[in-house]
Amino acid sequence: MKNKNILIIGAGDQATKKIKPLSNHKCKITIISEEFDKEIIEYEKKYNLKLIKKKIEDITFLNTFDNLFIIFTTTNNKSLNHKITQWAKNAKILSYSSSDPKKSDFAFLSIINIEKVIQIGISTSGKSPIMTKIIKDKVEKTIKNIIEKNDIDNIKIQEFARRYAKRYIEKSTERKDFLYSILNNTEIQELINKNNIDKVKERIINILEKLEDNKGR
Repeated sequence: MKNKNILIIGAGDQATKKIKPLSNHKCKITIISEEFDKEIIEYEKKYNLKLIKKKIEDITFLNTFDNLFIIFTTTNNKSLNHKITQWAKNAKILSYSSSDPKKSDFAFLSIINIEKVIQIGISTSGKSPIMTKIIKDKVEKTIKNIIEKNDIDNIKIQEFARRYAKRYIEKSTERKDFLYSILNNTEIQELINKNNIDKVKERIINILEKLEDNKGR
């Protein structure tokens, strides 16, 4: 999604809901509408939105856009939404219609976000956005209680270890074994539990450097 061109047609409540999750992916968002919700106007600078004020009477305006990745049509005109999604399909562009989620190219997930590290998506495949949210609210607290700080720290350490392992270990199968060895390394796990992350990173680099030295012998 990064740097991809996203077009949102309509600027009401449905459009507003799309802006925050889309902005997390650093895409380029253009919103076209005759009127804009107050919240969207407030978001213009915050999320670097491009707002185009225009009354939409037909779909010819779509031909003025290049390199679109996704089109969201969120107008209260179901017929217009349908024409826009059909245009998008013919142009081989992904599309989502708020008035007809079942015929959209994808469904929205309700995301449980844990410290911006773990994302768990819940979906009813567009059948019921309301039930998607209700189910999310039911399971969110339980999931957050199951996932511990140690799990979050291990994810961050694994990210660091993967990045450095690519410099020292050529084969992907061997890198995988190395990453598992970190999870099973008692010393490293004790350091993680003590929140001594810098020492953990130092230990990982030392292990990789020793592996490199052993190869050269």
